[in-house]
Amino acid sequence: MPRKPDPTLKPAIVAKVADHLRDTKLEDVSVRSLGRVLGTSAYPIVYHFGSREALIQAVVEHLHRSLDGVTLRPDADDGRLRAWFVTVFGGLDDPERALAVRLSFELGSVEELDGRVRERTAQREHLEAVAAWCRAHGTDAFEAERAARAAVYAARGAQWAAIVDPGRTEVDQVLQGIADDLVASVELATV
Repeated sequence: MPRKPDPTLKPAIVAKVADHLRDTKLEDVSVRSLGRVLGTSAYPIVYHFGSREALIQAVVEHLHRSLDGVTLRPDADDGRLRAWFVTVFGGLDDPERALAVRLSFELGSVEELDGRVRERTAQREHLEAVAAWCRAHGTDAFEAERAARAAVYAARGAQWAAIVDPGRTEVDQVLQGIADDLVASVELATV
């Protein structure tokens, strides 16, 4: 009779690999090198995840778990809009959030090449959430789409600035400013 897999092993692997990736470039990670980090062969990684890419994806999902259920309601007030921007794009003083954002950028930059769509899907969901908020606050569809793109792209830029220059970017304050600018642009568009 085959052995039952240990249900604690997969989450332990994800946590250990996430810790390893804090100081390691994604391009330097292979199944074998991760096996060495884990103090084992590559077999447990292949058994539980199938591939390096699937393991990295599991790490990203693990790190993004704090965003599960975070939504921007179209009828949200200005304060909730600000809080949503900070929650979704900020909090990079937390090492896990910073790693999640860094890995999302690294993985998202090659998604077109390997057929995955996780980061693109997340980006589109953010754009639609902000556009829906703009429409609910009286902006026509065209202006809502334009304003959503400007705000989400600016938020992504603030994230990137914080990743490449961590000590010099107050990302949460920048994100609040982006939300405030969005509110002002919606108010101008509806006058």
